[in-house]
Amino acid sequence: MANDRLIILDCGSGLRGLGKSLLGEYGERPMEASVFLTHFHWDHIQGIPFFLPLYRPGNIFQFHSVLRKGSRLKDTIEGQMANPYFPVNMEVMSAQRQFLHLDKTPIRVDGAKLSWAPLNHPQGCVGYRIEADDSVFVLATDTEPGSPVHDRSLRKLARNADVLVYDAQYTPEQLAGEKKGWGHSSWQEGVRIAQECHVKHLVLFHHDPDSDDAYVDALVIRARQEFANVWGANEGLTILLPDGAITNPMKISGAERRVNRRYPLEVPVRVKWREAGGQIRQAEGMAKDISRKGIFFMAPTEILAQEPLQLELVLPDKMRRQGHRKIKVVARTLRQEKVGGNDGHPPSGVAVAAALDPPSTPSRVLPGQDRRR
Repeated sequence: MANDRLIILDCGSGLRGLGKSLLGEYGERPMEASVFLTHFHWDHIQGIPFFLPLYRPGNIFQFHSVLRKGSRLKDTIEGQMANPYFPVNMEVMSAQRQFLHLDKTPIRVDGAKLSWAPLNHPQGCVGYRIEADDSVFVLATDTEPGSPVHDRSLRKLARNADVLVYDAQYTPEQLAGEKKGWGHSSWQEGVRIAQECHVKHLVLFHHDPDSDDAYVDALVIRARQEFANVWGANEGLTILLPDGAITNPMKISGAERRVNRRYPLEVPVRVKWREAGGQIRQAEGMAKDISRKGIFFMAPTEILAQEPLQLELVLPDKMRRQGHRKIKVVARTLRQEKVGGNDGHPPSGVAVAAALDPPSTPSRVLPGQDRRR
């Protein structure tokens, strides 16, 4: 917010990293924040014992909830640190803590207006709408489509939002089958809501623990075919409102990605692709690492591919001691990011993350490719 007011939504494992960041930003200055909880399942509160600013005297934190009142809210939050779940209880926290119940009336926190709506989730959950600085931010996580009452309240919450952070844990197929009734949603429903409610940016959130980065990237690509401004929530993603500027969206370099085992390497790679107009292009780049499912490489130019890429990696003799060897693979671009360009200089190239097609996939032949190879 323009007045630097801190508003924290939920307290999952990411709260630990946030606490360290805030301590670095504030130093010895006291901080005050309003914390709004959607519900009390473990993945939304388990970061509280590890949030270092709670151990600093002079700090003030106000915990808000729709689902718990007064002492019940206090007992619910502090209970996770009770014997035998944690070595110390919440009394060791020196910060001032307040526990406040929310009724149906929207509240104001400094210059922000906060409202909420019930969501369709086991044991209950609410979504939050924050209106501040001529912008609207909406968090709607842990919700399952199909309940007319909840579907209507969610759309009212999301109407004309600049940013909608939405639950996309499962695929549409899973929601129609084995995951029905688990209280989560899909990218497809998120896109539908964004279109109906005139949302500017959709952020897919609450990824399934079994979904690695390549899988999430693929969902984002599929969603963007129907709604352009879709992002996959990741640590460090920042959207500045009201202008909507996005920093670190799906950062490739310098971040620890959740992936299968990756093997660092640095070998030449030749990239061939077909552009939308049918023109065949190719470029010489450098592969940086590879996994069973994906590859990361540098290219001199942006790759505007209509079809999967043809990659040819060259393993030099110094790696194999058996002469040079060329390996050909087919890959689908997941994301690209310009690199370099600091101090007024133009970008020096493009970093590309791509998903490898399964080995069983028949080789695709581009026009001009020798079919006898």
